[in-house]
Amino acid sequence: MLDSAVLDSSVIAAIFFFKDSNSDVAASTIADKRLITLDMSIAEVGNVAWKRVTHFQEDKAITLTALRECLGFISEACLVIRAGDLAEEAYDIAVEDRIAFYDSLFLAAAKKEHAPLLTLDKKLYEKAKGNREVRLI
Repeated sequence: MLDSAVLDSSVIAAIFFFKDSNSDVAASTIADKRLITLDMSIAEVGNVAWKRVTHFQEDKAITLTALRECLGFISEACLVIRAGDLAEEAYDIAVEDRIAFYDSLFLAAAKKEHAPLLTLDKKLYEKAKGNREVRLI
């Protein structure tokens, strides 16, 4: 059976929007894993696409292609969990660990699925690493 991993939006965005060493590491880290994310990843990667165009003047059509690929990955390669189903657990984690609620949703998903959270968010990793199963990639 494949190992599972919960992907936060930073990992998904790195694979599709940033062509750098983080992209390569993220893609290789998720290979051969059962992938899980939250429905809110759709909004977060959509926001990344928007920023790539409006803040960094990247080509709108190229960015839209990357967004489509990203959304396809989320819907086809990942088990997608409704964030609302994890709200109470996430609230407890957010308060206990002093982590933003939206980040704690990913940690709640990792707890529910008995899988590590994979992230590129160093601040989230530092806050959660002592109390939660989280891996910085």
